[in-house]
Amino acid sequence: MNKEAKTKSVPPEPGVVEFKKRLAAPTVGQSLAILFGLLFLFQCMILPLVGKAAMGGSGSPGAGPAATVWKNQVFFLAMLLLTLATGGAALYSKWLRRQADGSPFPKATASLLVLVLAMLLAFAAGLLKI
Repeated sequence: MNKEAKTKSVPPEPGVVEFKKRLAAPTVGQSLAILFGLLFLFQCMILPLVGKAAMGGSGSPGAGPAATVWKNQVFFLAMLLLTLATGGAALYSKWLRRQADGSPFPKATASLLVLVLAMLLAFAAGLLKI
């Protein structure tokens, strides 16, 4: 009695399907994209906290880095990761919507996400201090 093992695909759980369906809604993707854009704007506003001004001081003789430079770097990194996570969620939501109804590729969200990734790499490499 030799029975062949049948591979059964496990159906997705109803909660996961419902979550993806809600995430693919147009208002969710747009809301996440707007929040992503606002977080990116805030990220650009706090960029001087870890830039040349914070690391080199005021430029006068004897001026050094800010006393709170490590706190600035931690806050900048936390906000950068939050911005990156929001951008990833926005792109994923728009990607799900694209698969569902054939809407166009979210070029603006994807390019802004690439820009945030470049900012993360520049921060990790220490290029923002120059």
